[in-house]
Amino acid sequence: MPIMNLICYHQGNMIVQEPKQIWEACLDRGVVPEYYLTVVMVARNDDYAGDQFHRLQNAIDSTFTLAEKTKTLIELLIIEWNPPAGRRRIRETYRFRRSEYLTYRIITVPRKIHETLSGEEGPNVLEYEGKNVGIRFARGEFIVSTNQDDVWSPNMHNAVVSRSFRKKMFYTQYQDSHTPYDDLPSTIVNVPSFTTDDGLLEACSHDAYESRAFTFPSPQVMDTTNFLVIAHEASDFTLAHRDTWKMTHGYRETGAKTWMDMELLLTAAWTLDIPITYTRDTLSCHQQHQTVVHPNSDVDNQDVDVGKMMTKEEIHMNEKDQWGLQNIKLWEYGLQCEVFRGGLGV
Repeated sequence: MPIMNLICYHQGNMIVQEPKQIWEACLDRGVVPEYYLTVVMVARNDDYAGDQFHRLQNAIDSTFTLAEKTKTLIELLIIEWNPPAGRRRIRETYRFRRSEYLTYRIITVPRKIHETLSGEEGPNVLEYEGKNVGIRFARGEFIVSTNQDDVWSPNMHNAVVSRSFRKKMFYTQYQDSHTPYDDLPSTIVNVPSFTTDDGLLEACSHDAYESRAFTFPSPQVMDTTNFLVIAHEASDFTLAHRDTWKMTHGYRETGAKTWMDMELLLTAAWTLDIPITYTRDTLSCHQQHQTVVHPNSDVDNQDVDVGKMMTKEEIHMNEKDQWGLQNIKLWEYGLQCEVFRGGLGV
């Protein structure tokens, strides 16, 4: 009998062995899109910024609500990066409700791959490298790169049912800064744990248009006087067609904790001449949390001259085949993948 290649992953206290062919099928992005939208976020069970559980659960439930209420095929793709030893995995910790419109997929990047990229003394999470993994393997026609703290607004629901997104375009939005407030602005919200679906929409209540009539403004011409406004907090919402993301080669992979979300939009606009649509009709809100200080983040963009980027004298991009773990033997290094529908089924 031939020996079948197997990969192991943890499910509760059990070790489940999976044939390599199933692993490859789980990672396959497909020649044509399977869903209208893939939502990509990076997470690990490390209680990021305190009270992580209820914020991530709200984000998961908000995407469930987006799929259910818009009746649109959506994929929620979570990149579980470098799971902490001795803690339960995301699949085992959170509630994933079943919907005929929503498919969940979790790609787990193990410590062995993480340390190959960052070393043993580096940060525990490489956010933008993780988002690139999601962008690389996403099955949606459009891919939105977001964070584990974000919930969708009625505007996002309307933009989806209005089929407002276009190819060869990047979309971003206005959002207030992640700073402490006495009175929260409308784009920064506190949402109770396990709130109702309507409660999620009420928390981020931005609703600018009649149903199925959502409209984006014309693309914004980005220059050195306005890029800090247009690309502000873009890590919480950057959306483009899967082929448009591929043109950029993803976020530049430097191990940075900040700046790369902004730099990606500069690359799109100035290096690749891809239009940027910036809307003040908020599509997602950020759940308030403790301020997180990222050591050495002040040097993340030290060698970038935005003026020279705008004139195409400087280019800051990954090589075509050097992003999203393309240069790592994923099977041998233990990358894991599981796809499921939620609820009591598989």
